[in-house]
Order: sequence, then structure tokens, then C-alpha cells
Amino acid sequence: VIGLLTAAAAVVVGYVSELLGDLRTEKVNELIVSRGWLIAWAAEFVMMTVLALAAGFLVYSGDITGTKSAGSSGIPQLIGLLNGCDLKGEFSLRHGLVKWFGVCLAVASGLAVGPEGPMIFIGACIGFYCSRLPQIFSTPPATVGDDVYTRDYTSIGAACGIAAAFRAPIAGTLFIVEEASSHFKKEQMSNIFYGGLAALEVMLLAGGAGSVLEYKVQVGPGCSDIPYWTLIFCIIVGLLCGLLGAAFNALNIQVMVWRSKWCNASMPKRRAFELVLLCALSSTAWLASASMFSEREATSSVLLPQSSGCIKDDLKNQLITGSAVEPDLKNGGLAQRLMPASCLYGLQVGPACNEVHEKAATGSWYARSCIQAVNTSTMRAKKNFKDYCCSFTDSAALEKGIFQVPGNASCAIQLGKAAPSLTEEAGDSFNAVGLLSLVPFKTACQNLFDRGMPHAVTLEAMGVFLVLFFILAALTAGSAVPSGLLMPQMVIGGLLGRMLALLAMKIPTGQVEGIVWAKSYQLLFDEGLLPGDPSMVFGTTGLLDPGIGALIGAAAFLGGSGRVTLFTTIMMVEITGDPVMIFPVGFATIFAVLMGNFINHGLYHSLIDVQSTPYLPDTWTAGALPPGIQVRDMRPQNPPIMVSLQQGRKGVEQALEGNDFTGFPLVDERSDADGNKHVVVVGMCDRKDLEELLRSGREITEVSLKNSSNLHPVTVRDDFPLQSAYQLFKSMDMKNLVVVDDNHKPLAVMTRFAFLAWRVADRVPADRLQELHHREKHRRYLRSNSRLSGSSASGSATSRSLSQMESQNEARE
Repeated sequence: VIGLLTAAAAVVVGYVSELLGDLRTEKVNELIVSRGWLIAWAAEFVMMTVLALAAGFLVYSGDITGTKSAGSSGIPQLIGLLNGCDLKGEFSLRHGLVKWFGVCLAVASGLAVGPEGPMIFIGACIGFYCSRLPQIFSTPPATVGDDVYTRDYTSIGAACGIAAAFRAPIAGTLFIVEEASSHFKKEQMSNIFYGGLAALEVMLLAGGAGSVLEYKVQVGPGCSDIPYWTLIFCIIVGLLCGLLGAAFNALNIQVMVWRSKWCNASMPKRRAFELVLLCALSSTAWLASASMFSEREATSSVLLPQSSGCIKDDLKNQLITGSAVEPDLKNGGLAQRLMPASCLYGLQVGPACNEVHEKAATGSWYARSCIQAVNTSTMRAKKNFKDYCCSFTDSAALEKGIFQVPGNASCAIQLGKAAPSLTEEAGDSFNAVGLLSLVPFKTACQNLFDRGMPHAVTLEAMGVFLVLFFILAALTAGSAVPSGLLMPQMVIGGLLGRMLALLAMKIPTGQVEGIVWAKSYQLLFDEGLLPGDPSMVFGTTGLLDPGIGALIGAAAFLGGSGRVTLFTTIMMVEITGDPVMIFPVGFATIFAVLMGNFINHGLYHSLIDVQSTPYLPDTWTAGALPPGIQVRDMRPQNPPIMVSLQQGRKGVEQALEGNDFTGFPLVDERSDADGNKHVVVVGMCDRKDLEELLRSGREITEVSLKNSSNLHPVTVRDDFPLQSAYQLFKSMDMKNLVVVDDNHKPLAVMTRFAFLAWRVADRVPADRLQELHHREKHRRYLRSNSRLSGSSASGSATSRSLSQMESQNEARE
């Protein structure tokens, strides 16, 4: 159910965003041709602003709708919820609908955003609401609480969001395992994967409608070949993308910190104005960059030099006129041989050449020029010599001297909407930057991944667009529009990877091997008549296709920014449909993650800190906060609010009044024979259970309080190690931890805020932290020497030294 609903939402997002985005870009490109750049810019700015303001209206006007936190991607909130933070209010039906509506318009607006983050959040919202179903229709097991159901179903929904957005169910499962979930159970993996498969099936049944993010590349013989030096390329790309990803994180975090002070959720007018400003910057950048570059001819001589021959079928069909099944002399058996279009090399084979030879015999100058390229002694000896001549479209053009010969041959290629032309003769040319900035960014990413046309995008165009897109993507992320970052990061990494691969092509490491054409045409190569331009032979080997370089760069930048390796690698393989790329993609991603971790933290976990979400990592970081800190150092100093068994309704009302605490110690107040009052904790009460007791209207007795409470709370003493308390709190998925004295009287109630690393570092004196650090280093040093020592005597002496030191430290404390 979760997968089906999430996929249905994705179909709508994909269809609406693609429809509106195409209408916007087509109108702008039409105005550039008919009315000029200034009018086109004004139209782009107006359309972009209207769509962006509409997308973010329910966010920046959130004081009315209660959805002012529904902007951006929502992934940090998802990670926080799955970690145990109380963020259930962020996953309301209103938040999900606002994300759903807003992301459709935000992606269509042309801002540097993507749809995948909100799609993950929408799936999580669907899973969150479906988590109520087991509690409605059946009784949960005694060991399973509401929060467990919530996490399990929300994680299924998030994975379904990835499966629907990328058509990648395996990547969705790995996203939960590697990045999002903090309480993952291995038996939950199959449920997550089944949900992803259901979402994928809906997307497939939709027949491509609503395909949010899918970048299929050409696969087949030679399409995934990589040279021997690709490992070096992957290392370089990984390190650069890790560095660039860390810079992207730093810039975006600084922008988010600025937003939290000067443009936060309590300032709707400023948030709306920020969107207008971002639209002005984006529209100016996209059109200004396109106006800086002239049109390029959409021909084979421009696009196909050094091509591997692995081009898309719709383009290949413009260059191939037919095929024949012929004996394969090299490998044996039969093989399909292709016949190229005559314009590709400037020579053709066929009966149309017979008439040219007849006219050449009569002295026609144009006919003699046409057959001059094949008029050699060896060719004249062939029986079918008259079937060979130059390339021409028809007899009328030939008589006017319009024909092609080797050396000046070129085929016009119709690139379609993927490469818009800004001239009145649409289709004959394309703008050098327009195929990046004047198309939806999904199309721009596909243009970067395309193989077989290494020179479709020039180095200069990619360099200019990389700088502009990098800055605007970092500025736009986190604004008041529901949007994601994965697609913009794929564009940034794809640009860098394709640029480096194009630079590598300038190094003479390639070998021109070519493909074997049909026998009648292959004769021209065997006789040395072709090619006029050696780089035009399909099948150049020893070079890395820039499309493959873009794929490696996109994955590396995702890893360098988000610091996820498995998810990124599998996702890129699934969305492109090329499993051979798993090694270079994964290899580059590893180096990107290492470089990024050396500089700063991953983006989503950094955003969690900026949003002050009380996220607790899986383990205590001993390097940052050493052992030796105790519970007394971090527990609240004010006495806890308690619920007494003896005070009934009045005691419950007093405990709930004036605070928003979620848990209260249940205590038994007794007096001994001497009249001394003793308070002993006997349980833990949840706020919602106490409120339910009050709403019931019944008398609140000791029995009813005990029935509504956990009578076996986990308690610790003041001198309990904070590290152990942290592991206890985290592993048991606790909300409250009661601190008691020797008589079991509650001293404080610790929540997850007490275990945050920055709070511990801020509260414990710096000189004591330094002393604990030194003690921990010395202890590890002694134990290391003890393990490395070869003699038992030395080991005993070291052990005694260690024991003496620890005893002295305990005495000093």
C-alpha cells in the first residue's frame, strides 16, 4: 500500500513538473528567437517568480496553515525522526500535501532544485500514516511500541520515495540502512525492498509518465569500455569532488545559519522576497550564460570526432541507412553489418552512382568531381566500380555542385528539444550553453550522461555553467520552496567529471579502430580511401567517454557532499541501467567521501545541527568526549516533576500544568514509624497516558495510575558513567532516563538533550575535559604497550602500572 500510494504521488509530481517546465523553457526559447534576449529574460523572470512564489506560498505563510517548516527537502527531519527525535508533527497530512503541491511547481520554475528530497518526504508521510493501521486493526505485540511502528513504516515510505523517484528500489533500501535509520532491524529490510518493488511496478505501469528522475544511458558492446588509466581518473575525480562537495556543504550551511537569523520561519515577507531575489539571480544567470556563447552546428563533424560509436538510437538512425547479415571472418559465424549514411564520410554505394559515372564519361565536370575520390586504379578494377561515388542528396543538387567528398563531409543531426536552437532555422544548430541552462535540469543531466558525442558540450560552456550553478544551488537549497538537492548535485558532479574526461581526451592515448561496416562499404576503408578525418571513425578506443566521466563525477559529488557510499553507487547504477559502472563509480565515491570527511561533516547531518535537532549518533565519540564524565555532570539540576500515587487527580493535574514534559516519574510517598517521609520511584508515566486518564472522567486511583504507567523504569545513579548511560539510552530507544539517589528517590529526568555532544562539551569545564583526554590517551598507550610486549614479566609490570594509575585517578576524584 505504501509503495502504491507513493508511486502514484510520484507520477503526479513527474507529469506536472515536466509539463510546466517544458512550457516555460519552450516559451523562453521562442521569445529569444522572436523578441530578443531582454524580453525573454523578463518572461523567464516573471514565470519563474510566479511558480516559485506559488510553490512556497503555503510555506512562508505557514503561520496560517501551520506548515512553515515544510520547505526544503525534509530529509534532515526524516533522519531525526528515525533517530528517535519527537518530530511527528513534521509528518502531518498538511506537511505532506504542501510538499506534494510545492515540489511540482518548484521543479518547473527553473530554480536550481530537484524533486527527490520532497518525494522521499512524501513517501515517509504516507508510511507515517500507514503506521496507524496495525494499531487500529490489531493489537501490537507487547514488546513493540508506537514509536517502533512509526519508524518501521516511515522508513518503508522513504525508501518507496527513492524507488519511485529514481526507479531504484535497491538504492532506496540502502538509503535507509546507510543514512537514515538509527534503529534498523535486519528483518525490516525485506519489507522495505518489497515496498520499493511495488512503487517501481506502478512507475513501470505508468509507461514513463511521471518518471521523476531517470537517466538511461546507452549500453552494449563498447559502450562501457574504460581505458587502463581510469583508476587514476577516478582517484582525481573523487578527490576533487570531495573537496568541492565539502565547499558546497560549507557554503550552504553558512547560508542556512544566515537564514536562521535574518530570514527564518517567523519572517514570511522576507522569505517571499528571498524567493524573488533567487528567481532574479537564476533567470539572469541562465540566460546571460547562454547569450555569451554562439550557436554550434548540429553536425557529425562537430559532435562525433573521437566518438566511441555508442550513441542513442534516435541519433544513430540518422547516420545509419541499413544493415546486412554477412559472414564474420574474424570470429566465425554471421554478424550484422551496418551501412552508414553517405554524408558521414562523403562517399556512397548504390545504383544512384551509375548515372554519375555515365555523365562523367560525357565530360560533365560535376560528375567527374564526384567520382574523383574513388577513381583509383584498384577501384577501377572492381566489377562494381560504378556503384561508388561522392555523397549528394539528389541529381539537382549535384548539378549545382552541391555534394560532399571525404574531407568535407558532415551529416546534419536533429538533436530535438534536448539541445534548443536559438535561430530561426531550428534544428540546424544549437546553443553551446542552452542544452544546460535553457532546458529542464533533468534534461541537462541527461545531456551530460549521454555517450558517443564527446564534443556535444564544450569545456568553456561547462566551466561557466558549473560556477553559476554551484553557487545558485547552494544558495537556493533550504529556501521556502519544497525542493531536493540530489539532482543539482548530480549536475555539478556531472559537469566536473565530463570536463575532466574531455581534458583527458586531449592526451593522445586513443587508438582509431573503427567498426566493421557492410562489406560493400568496408571496401573503401580497406583501399585507404576513408576516412578523410581519422577521428570520425566510430569505435575510438583507449579514451574515456565524457558521458562515463560525467557519471563518475555525479556519483563522486553526491558522496563528497552527502557522505554516503553504498547508496550513491547503487543508485547511479540503477538509474542509468549500466551495471558495469559499479566499480569506477564506487571507487571514485570512496575517495570523495574520504576527502569530504577530512574537511567537514556530511550535508544532511550538518543541517540537523543547524536546525538544533537532538540527534544522537550510534556511538559515543571517545575522541571528542573522553570517558570519565558521569551522569551528575549532565543531569538537570532542578528537581523533577513527579506524579504521586497518593495524590490522585489533583496530583496529575499539577504535574501536567505549566510544562510540556513528555515523561514524569511515578513515586510512592510513604512515612516510616518515626514520621520521616520517603519518596521512592515505582514507575514512569507518559504525558499522553496521563491526559487520557484526565479525559476519561473516572476517579484516578493508585491502581489506575499503575495500569497507565511503566512500572519497570530504567534508573541510574549519580556516579554512573555518562558513556554507559548514553549507550543504555540509545540502545533501548528511551525517551527519559531517571536518575535516583541511594534511597531510590528521583533526582532528575534525563532526556536526549542531556547527551548531545556539544552540550556536554559546553557544560563540563575545559580543564577537566583536557585532563580526561590526557588520561584516556595515556591509558590506551599503556594497554597498547601491554599487548605488544613479548614477555609476561613486562606485561605484568605494565598491568601493575596501569592499575596503579587508575587507582590514583580514582583517589584523586
